Amino acid sequence: MFQFFSFNLDGLNKKENAGRFISLGLVLIILGTLSLIYKGLGIKLVSWLLGLSLLFIAYLNLKNINELARYTPKEELKPYKRNQAVLLVVIVLLFLFPTKIQSMISLVLGVYLVVSQLLKITASKNDPYFRFGLLNILIFLFGLTLIISPLFLSRFISSIMSLIVIVIGLNLFATGNRLR
Repeated sequence: MFQFFSFNLDGLNKKENAGRFISLGLVLIILGTLSLIYKGLGIKLVSWLLGLSLLFIAYLNLKNINELARYTPKEELKPYKRNQAVLLVVIVLLFLFPTKIQSMISLVLGVYLVVSQLLKITASKNDPYFRFGLLNILIFLFGLTLIISPLFLSRFISSIMSLIVIVIGLNLFATGNRLR
């Protein structure tokens, strides 16, 4: 079962792997730089990576459904199959419409943050022990920012991930040069 996750890292830092490290490092540096310069590409990459991770979760979920189908009645499997169908639809949407789905996610998150802080304000009127502090104001303003500019969060995440990819690429490039 765990053979899929079995990695043999013995001899990874050998001299014959230097070219692979250098080429992979250059690809990551170029990809990170392009996604940092062109935010649309970065947003698409983030969406596609999220779609790939959800695809792996859907695969694991399908394995569980097939395992449960042997001894579980069909009525008990219906919620799992429905969740699987919703997950597959979300995956397809993430691959086909990455910016629209991410802006919708940001918009929903912004509405949630604003509504939760407004509910805390109304609850704090009756509770003398609760104070609406600076953190609550910052969360409220962040929620408003997500509502006004839905792709703000996606661009921010894309920028952070681009910088991480560039750092990993530089590290791999330096490792390849060191092994040479």
